Amino acid sequence: MNNAIINWYQLQHPEWQLANNNNPMSNETNKTIDDYKTQILIPIEQHFGLTAITYGFTSFELYKKVQKLSPQHTAPTLDQHTSHEVNSRGNPICKRGGLACDFIVEGFEENMGVIAKYIVQHLPFDRIYFYGNNKPLHVSIGPENSQFIQYMLPSLKTGLRYPGKRYNKDNYLTAEFKDEI
Repeated sequence: MNNAIINWYQLQHPEWQLANNNNPMSNETNKTIDDYKTQILIPIEQHFGLTAITYGFTSFELYKKVQKLSPQHTAPTLDQHTSHEVNSRGNPICKRGGLACDFIVEGFEENMGVIAKYIVQHLPFDRIYFYGNNKPLHVSIGPENSQFIQYMLPSLKTGLRYPGKRYNKDNYLTAEFKDEI
């Protein structure tokens, strides 16, 4: 499962070649990858079935490639995909720490809202970005443990996503909008 978190780009972008194969440089990142697997992926796979990582851990080398070739839809200083990795100046790429992965659960490709609800009700998480029932779900763990849920809505003009309604764990579970997913 760690391999899927680290090697996700090989399935999504097989043409991308990396010198270090997206390996984490930070021991803290390695620990956080293990934590993510234990806290998020294993419980989801035990309850629902296999997950497919569509955007996982991003080393500094892969971060540079993403920013050069496909920077739209990314916010590296916020989204936690770089975990505890640092840039060429030794500064954290994302100061939030933790780790984020975007994934789809096999058999739920058209109903990822069910997975989001399960995570909110049963698993520790920092942030969830919900892009729609038929889109990968962005889930992070981290020291902030903010339990923040952000609905991302598509722009009809550009197709890019923008922030819609936002919740924390408590008001999400009582909100009417959650039934729309």
